Amino acid sequence: MVENKDIALDPEAQRLFAQFGGLEAYRAQTPVVGTAHMTQRLLEEQKRHDAVRKLMVQAIWLISRYLADDALALETRRDLRLVEQLAAVLSRLGQTGGHLGCLLIRFRGTPPDPELPAKLDYELVAGHTLVDSRLLPAMARRNGDGWAKLSDQLQDACMVLADYGVNNIFVRLPADGAVPAEPLRVCLKILAGFRRARQDGNPILVRTDNGQRAVPLVNDENLFPDPNLTVLAGLNRLGAAAMANLVDKVDRWLRQQAAQSALKRYAGVYSAALELPKVRAKVRRPPLELNNVKWLLTETDDQDVSAEKLDIARLAVNLAAAAPQQVARMIQSVYGDDYGRIDTRLLGQRLHLSSNMLQAADRRPAARDLGKAVLGNLQLRLDQVKDSVIDDIHVVEAQNRAPSETPSADPAAVHKDIFRMVSFYKGRSTARKKMVGMVHQPIQFSLHDYTILAKDFQIDRAAAETLVRTLKGCFDGQGRFLKRAFAEAVPLFRRYEQKIFHFLWHHMKDVVLPADRTSFLNALQMLTTRMDQPKKALKILIEDLCSDPDAIQFSDNKAIMLANLILHRDKSITDYDMTPEDVVLSRHGIDKQVVQYAAWRVAKDQEAFAAKMRAVHRQLVEALHLGQTGDRKLPPAFLLNLERELFIFFSMVHCDAGKAILCSAAIEYGDPTASIYHQNHSGNCMGALLQNLRVALRGMGCVGAMPDVTLLEGIKVHEETFMRLKKDPQYRAQARMITEWVDEAIKLIRFRS
Repeated sequence: MVENKDIALDPEAQRLFAQFGGLEAYRAQTPVVGTAHMTQRLLEEQKRHDAVRKLMVQAIWLISRYLADDALALETRRDLRLVEQLAAVLSRLGQTGGHLGCLLIRFRGTPPDPELPAKLDYELVAGHTLVDSRLLPAMARRNGDGWAKLSDQLQDACMVLADYGVNNIFVRLPADGAVPAEPLRVCLKILAGFRRARQDGNPILVRTDNGQRAVPLVNDENLFPDPNLTVLAGLNRLGAAAMANLVDKVDRWLRQQAAQSALKRYAGVYSAALELPKVRAKVRRPPLELNNVKWLLTETDDQDVSAEKLDIARLAVNLAAAAPQQVARMIQSVYGDDYGRIDTRLLGQRLHLSSNMLQAADRRPAARDLGKAVLGNLQLRLDQVKDSVIDDIHVVEAQNRAPSETPSADPAAVHKDIFRMVSFYKGRSTARKKMVGMVHQPIQFSLHDYTILAKDFQIDRAAAETLVRTLKGCFDGQGRFLKRAFAEAVPLFRRYEQKIFHFLWHHMKDVVLPADRTSFLNALQMLTTRMDQPKKALKILIEDLCSDPDAIQFSDNKAIMLANLILHRDKSITDYDMTPEDVVLSRHGIDKQVVQYAAWRVAKDQEAFAAKMRAVHRQLVEALHLGQTGDRKLPPAFLLNLERELFIFFSMVHCDAGKAILCSAAIEYGDPTASIYHQNHSGNCMGALLQNLRVALRGMGCVGAMPDVTLLEGIKVHEETFMRLKKDPQYRAQARMITEWVDEAIKLIRFRS
């Protein structure tokens, strides 16, 4: 039975949701100045996103009620209440903006909590906003005990989805935000009865306020009952014969397209039919789809999926037969974007699944190209796996089997080509360890080591020997870093910029002697300016910065500075120890493509960036109070500069998350009563604190809007109070510039508006 629960936002969530109309609405309710920490303001920003995440969890819980109870296909009173609640939740979600037209519930199978069964691990995606079981405890801590039930709701929904056999659910969110309840109701009633109909083969009886109807169970082109074709029939009142005729015609057309090697491919008859103008003109598109393999490959309705991906997805569907979660796992084994984070157990599973797909491709002459595609994609992803995981993985080469035989059941047995690939990466891990070890002690490289490195860098063996010798020459006999030797080696390193930067950043920065760490990171700065493909270096830096957002590393400062250097591409600032703040005002050197990528990454990882900013500011206040942080012994100057570099980064990367951070910074740094100015060691850092205020104001000038002008004007009235914070002529001269800094920011905003 379906529980009679009202799904409604509590008053706090309602307030946060109302604020999601835009930053301006949020700022209008925020005092111009105050003593609240920047961390608290960033927390409020996260709470606004939490309000949207709560809607997403409520939506999937309501949908799951239909999948859990086939009696809802014939009931009208209970289900009307459910669908009205769902339509209201989806309408609110549609009004938030940034959802890219859909809510996607997708099986992932890689639970962050080892105690959670893999079959219950789903992720909810709406644009750049993501929810999973990992985020919900943090949301509850931020918003109070009333939010704790969300974890239970999500797990309850995931249990239903796993039992039903769901690998994805796609829900359309109209641009105007209004979700009609009746079409949604019909779709959900059909899905409520679909599983029973699939078992007994009978039509699905659906009852609404307009009466009862029988919806035919519709098979796809492979003669499997298809939930989306069945929903299409029921929503448009199409009979069994009409649907069979439609499936047959579209299937024959698809076969003709494939024979002619047409560039456009489709996930199946259902997806193809809805893109044909004649069909689209006569039928209503369902507002909800279930297990459409297309949504395992993309997250937006307007993005084309490559022919290769669709062919591999169809191969996975054929192999997995009636196991939807297995289809998702197979596709993840080829196209997963998390290989840099997976552990040995999950890697072993994916190698086994990829091997099954390769063996299936070997059995089909027409699918041999798919085997090459599987190997090519797998190699790109194995290149990202941590060496420690590669070291621990155990695989054996599967014995040659007859084409008619099923794949090996041994989880360690992999296709011969995958076995060779894993063996190569194990060899590369060994060679890398030797390259790191040679800094401090003599290391003997074998011919096999050089052969491995040559293959990794796509060079011949002699060039690999030269590369190792040159890298060794950047350190003396005592392991001290030689900056001049590195500078002379930059032209050679530049030839292999993608591989060498990854190696230097991930493997060398932590083994350099502490006395040489700054010189080494400055040398990387010099290498960065010579790169032809800086986006990949930026990806490495951002991923490292956000890998543990609650912790502050010594390298974080240089990581974000290198990122700023990559964004601006101004070689004249290569030798600076920190990014000149004038780059905030100069847009001429901005690499627009790299900035677009950075904005996408910030939006995608907004939770991690917000957590990183809170951690930096929290430790800054601690260092200002104690003279250094209690754990890593980081001084205030280091943290002030790190925060400053982050402000510059967000000033160049235009995105909502960056705007919120800069707004929070301007509010706190622009308030002379804020705690950052009144800690035990604040007096020694007043110049740096005002410099951060100036950078935050310039950032607001770059990304702010006209509603922000009132906020900025309010900072000017505190200039005299700032002057009284420290009796130092140089500091007071700096404080007298606050009005000028504010006017400069306002002028920039008005110019852009």
